[in-house]
Amino acid sequence: MMDRDYDVIVVGGGGAGLAAALMANAQGASCIIVEADGKLGGATAQSGGVFYAAGTKVQRAAGITDDTPQALYDYLMTLNRWKMRPDLVRYYAEHAAEALEWLMELGTEFPPQWLVRSGVDSVARGHSSQGAGSGIADALINAAGAKGIETAYGSRVEELLVEDGRVVGIRAAGAELRAPTVIITTGGFGNNPQMLQRLYPSAACHGDWTWAVHKDVPFVLGDGINLAENIGAAVVGHDCGLLLPTSGFSKSLEAFLPPWIIAVNKEGSRFMSELSPYSVCGYLLNEQTERRAWAIFDEQALVEASTNTKYLDPYNAGISIPTWEEPTLREQVRKGRVKVANTLRELAEQVGIDGIALEQTVAVYNRDCANGCDSQFFKQAPAFFPIQQAPFYAVEIRSAIIGLTAAGLDIDGQARVLDAHKRPIPGLYAAGEVLGCFQGERYGGGGLSIGNAVVFGRLAGIEAARAALANPEGV
Repeated sequence: MMDRDYDVIVVGGGGAGLAAALMANAQGASCIIVEADGKLGGATAQSGGVFYAAGTKVQRAAGITDDTPQALYDYLMTLNRWKMRPDLVRYYAEHAAEALEWLMELGTEFPPQWLVRSGVDSVARGHSSQGAGSGIADALINAAGAKGIETAYGSRVEELLVEDGRVVGIRAAGAELRAPTVIITTGGFGNNPQMLQRLYPSAACHGDWTWAVHKDVPFVLGDGINLAENIGAAVVGHDCGLLLPTSGFSKSLEAFLPPWIIAVNKEGSRFMSELSPYSVCGYLLNEQTERRAWAIFDEQALVEASTNTKYLDPYNAGISIPTWEEPTLREQVRKGRVKVANTLRELAEQVGIDGIALEQTVAVYNRDCANGCDSQFFKQAPAFFPIQQAPFYAVEIRSAIIGLTAAGLDIDGQARVLDAHKRPIPGLYAAGEVLGCFQGERYGGGGLSIGNAVVFGRLAGIEAARAALANPEGV
């Protein structure tokens, strides 16, 4: 009989790891969470706290009675042109509501009035939690504490232990812990520049502009990917993730562009509604020439419109950092980050875009403003501000804030980590942002990341516990 300290070792104590540990515990397995940080919660605790699901009792309470897992599945698959794993997407679609209601049983509140359309679908599936990410993380943490699940803080795992082709434990801080099953839930790699260069080059290419929304979570470094890759695990989902727009003024979250600007590319043309959902805005921006664009506005918009910051927080996540308010913009003019000119042609020359096209673009937009309707991109702005009162301003914008990374480990339908030949690595499981096989090329909508963590964390916990308990000798 193999020596074991626990039935299940969970590496990483964010949303996925906590969900995995709770479900393993519910199966009767002994379990420990090994966390590199000094606290639990990970990226989930720092997130906006939205959970993506269909067919929930929260939706029904809000009057949405006809949404189904099949509709969610169809949406995600269509959005990604079927370049997704149908088995994993279907599992998610069919189990997201169950996972959401489990979180509610643990104490997370999802007010029906806070339901939002968080993607580009036609129904509200984004369940915003009371307390944002901490409302979800705290419920999981409290539940784990109530169950007496052990936790080792400040323990960064250095190696997976392998014997006879099977994972049998971990090495951390020079000590070994042994278990017949290990679950990797270490999150993404947004804070690791080297991994970004290798696995997410369309984010890394922005250099100093690039940073991750979870920059204050110190161990979002891709440890789990490296640990598994070192023993032969496959890495899939190259160059996938979610990028958000930024002015580059500071490392402040700017998931939504202000409604009173127009965004133009190097060719001087608009290419999207400036109110495009954050789940698609960054992709559109990153596809432009030189992977950048410019926000164009005039003096009237700067003075009259920039004080309205309601657009910053449509998901009730408490985001209120005013990066586009007049004082900030005036300061950036003084620093030379915001370009200013008395004519559009001069402004275009300063930033290197087609001036004739810019004048034409603005003329069309101004006519639309007079008519109260964006005839090109159908932007539903609270008020339209034509670009006609000099001086005129240009702010360079890029998709350089990493909302999540979606390259990582491959799993099968039982959350077992696969090697390069699609074979399960015995004893090794994974869930959450460490996966590279679930999100696809296009992010489905706000809440899909936390949904991934909880849904597949629960699956990994159940399957790892069952495997450990069914094989008392660890073989």
